[in-house]
Amino acid sequence: MTRPNARAHADLAPLTVATIRKVVLSMYHRRHDYWTDADIAELLPELSAFNITTVKQLRLLMKRHRHALLWEEREKMPRAQTLYLRAEGGCRGIDMHANTSWYAIGGLVRISMEHEFGFETMLPFHEIREDEPA
Repeated sequence: MTRPNARAHADLAPLTVATIRKVVLSMYHRRHDYWTDADIAELLPELSAFNITTVKQLRLLMKRHRHALLWEEREKMPRAQTLYLRAEGGCRGIDMHANTSWYAIGGLVRISMEHEFGFETMLPFHEIREDEPA
């Protein structure tokens, strides 16, 4: 009788804030980690709504859309948009010299879900987040 290896055991672990951060940062640069734990915790019900509850499911989702996300991040923005984003959110996630920006951990996960399941299926989650008071 064989015993499951450590990787298989870790893949079956349920998603938590720490595991989401670990999975995403294993594939993307550390500069993407500018969200708080409370912001990442908002992803848990969204992921579970699409039956993504284990580390392996999240890792495979992020791997499938890695190149598309990196491609989107390389696109240049107009200078006016760069200045607007810097005024709204500070310098986090914006390269002022290259006129590019990068997503935070939550953005990477949500955009991957949009690529996987379609923008229309993600709309209810966008509308809930926009309606919440600040």
